[in-house]
Amino acid sequence: MSKHPFTQQNYTLNSCNLRKLTPDDALIVSQSLVKIEPWRTLGYSADTLSNYLLRSDDLLYRYALVESEKIVGVLCVRYPWLRGACLELLAIFPSQQGKGSGREVISWLEAELRENNNLWTLVSSFNLDARHFYEKVGFIEVGQFDDFIMAGYAELLLRKVL
Repeated sequence: MSKHPFTQQNYTLNSCNLRKLTPDDALIVSQSLVKIEPWRTLGYSADTLSNYLLRSDDLLYRYALVESEKIVGVLCVRYPWLRGACLELLAIFPSQQGKGSGREVISWLEAELRENNNLWTLVSSFNLDARHFYEKVGFIEVGQFDDFIMAGYAELLLRKVL
């Protein structure tokens, strides 16, 4: 692995820009995520999400997805992780969904990680829209963790071979 990914603070994509997440961004993102799936069903609080987005972690790369100066989503990627990277969080806010931003972010990740073997993620089993999205962009289910985040719900481990 000669090329280290995620070396820039900002990236320009066709549908949006990625910028390093700021504390102000984290507040906006956390307050938005608690209103949508899967975070609503799993009972996450805005404080819990904000703490995750802001905690010190040198291996977690966090970006706000921005379009026309407005935050439209968030991306958090752990690198390195299991011969590749783990997409810990990709959320596109409802106003931006269906416009290609998620697919474009995955394509960008593939380019950033091209010298790695894997891209991993977890998805809640009940989150059918997210499961369908990940299937469309080439992830396959490789495992299931019952009661992983909350009793009664499963998280599915997905892998995309790069």
